[in-house]
Amino acid sequence: MKNVTIGLFGDFEDAGKNIAKKGTSTDITLYNHKNGDDSAVFVEPTRYPERIQPLIYTINMMDYALVFIDEIKPEIGETLLTLDLFGVERGFIVVGEYVDVEQLKGIISNTSMKNFEFLEKDYIQIREKMITIPEVEKSREFIKIPIDHFFSVKSVGTVILGKVDKGSVSVHDNLRIYPTNNKAMVKSVQVHDRDVKEAGTNSRVGLSLKGISVDDLDRGMILSNGELEVSDKIELEMKWNPYMNKEVAVGEGYQIIVGLQTVSCKIEEKNGNKLTLKLLKPAAFEKGDKFIMLDGSAKVRIIGVSKYE
Repeated sequence: MKNVTIGLFGDFEDAGKNIAKKGTSTDITLYNHKNGDDSAVFVEPTRYPERIQPLIYTINMMDYALVFIDEIKPEIGETLLTLDLFGVERGFIVVGEYVDVEQLKGIISNTSMKNFEFLEKDYIQIREKMITIPEVEKSREFIKIPIDHFFSVKSVGTVILGKVDKGSVSVHDNLRIYPTNNKAMVKSVQVHDRDVKEAGTNSRVGLSLKGISVDDLDRGMILSNGELEVSDKIELEMKWNPYMNKEVAVGEGYQIIVGLQTVSCKIEEKNGNKLTLKLLKPAAFEKGDKFIMLDGSAKVRIIGVSKYE
């Protein structure tokens, strides 16, 4: 059994529904394709470019990027820049018939995407290709499931949707809901609308939970039986957006995204590239997580990214 999650970027209009079956849709839209025991889930940042957050959520949910480019134009620049800031190395570029491939290869030659594979815009071939790509190996030391959607179902109760980022989740598991101290028991596990007793790393799951109300949940909360860090203050060394036309200053307010959590913050201290940020509310994170800093009101919306060490 193999599970991969693929982010859709660029000129993706109609791509998702031509590749897979449409599922949950909010500011991000999920599409599912299954072939035997193997599955591919496609994530589309539906409300982007109107809002920058769906783009970042998609990057944080995916294993591979699938970038559609019908023509080389300025609008694709923010997407390619963000993928590069995140250091995304696994992915594909689907080119339209009027794209100068050599020009495009030159544009990405000094980015993390320099080894992306180029594909023709044939949705059947793309679907067949995506179901065969290798699953990304991840730690299985403990359970970690970021929540991307949640709702209440009559006669079932609280249900969350998410991807098993680490470990395996089973019926009757008792999990903490980070960054809170709340706990919940897993009543049932579904994978592609099928009840299972256990779901492994990279599986997309629906979990029925006992002991928690939807009123106590937010997108980005993390179900885990491990030890994540929780704090409302964090020190980061930023890699700045090279196109940012301002310097951030102590006292200014911004947004931070880590995983699927979005938190407002204020700069308390600044020493070169090192920032101390006070968060409006606690966030949960671990070593290796990437924090992206946003200025939603600015023309250059992405300020920079930092890997938490």
